Amino acid sequence: MPIYSIGQHRALTLRKLRQSSTTRYSSDKTASNYDWIDDAIECAVEEFVRLTKCLRTYAILQLKSSIRIYRLPADFIDLMAAYYYHSSLSDGYKELTITTPEKLNDEVSDWRNATGTPSRIYVDRKHGQGEVLGVYKIPDADGEDIEFDNTNASEVTWICPLYTENTDFGRVVRYASDDTFILSESDTALVDAEVSDGNILLEYYRLNYHMTEVPSESAKVVSSLAAANLLADQPEDSAEFKRSQMLSKEFYDEVQKYINRRKRSLSGQELRATPAVWNYQKSFQYHKDLP
Repeated sequence: MPIYSIGQHRALTLRKLRQSSTTRYSSDKTASNYDWIDDAIECAVEEFVRLTKCLRTYAILQLKSSIRIYRLPADFIDLMAAYYYHSSLSDGYKELTITTPEKLNDEVSDWRNATGTPSRIYVDRKHGQGEVLGVYKIPDADGEDIEFDNTNASEVTWICPLYTENTDFGRVVRYASDDTFILSESDTALVDAEVSDGNILLEYYRLNYHMTEVPSESAKVVSSLAAANLLADQPEDSAEFKRSQMLSKEFYDEVQKYINRRKRSLSGQELRATPAVWNYQKSFQYHKDLP
């Protein structure tokens, strides 16, 4: 499948607008000013990413003693899974149960004050433009300092969206400090998380960093929504407005097709729910005999 570049997205958008230049769709009415078209493409990419949750990454969250709530990464959309790490555990990692404050209110009377090793995690509320994550129990000790040492990657304070298209990266979220990035130094090497004792590994769905991150199988419809929004903003006649509606439908139909094809696992917002039949199915002998 082709990887659509910014230039290809622009060309497809102009084609769907039935224009040969940007003269009609630019602030200065010139033939090669792509500001409006780029804005429309960027909005379409973000809409696709938010609806399909097609991009995921990880973050290492540093825990602090007596602190219950923590800031989530700025590119966070939704939580997929979380793991508490300590080398004393038999497997190193212990998956945390994703829950809600309401459920904790029902099940644990002192959950806002209880201290110990975290066993549950929840997305609490908005903090400015970001999200806040809470843990139960409240850590009774600081997580070890996060020191990243990998021959295939480095820890950096900033990544350039133009040069991370094919680069693997994660985040480090330290308490009361700016986020840093774990950035692969190769287009081919993938970098796994290295978590230190007493901290949490988050797997989460993230926002896009550039306009070419939509999966190749669906990338062509980005131009459909971009053209639809531009047409709807300034239609010359009813035919153009109807065409904008058709292009918009083409985009949202592909969004649903992508979700149906991928059958992504349930996310934190859906509490990773399991069907009611699951406990019944586990009672069968054949299931108990499975390795």
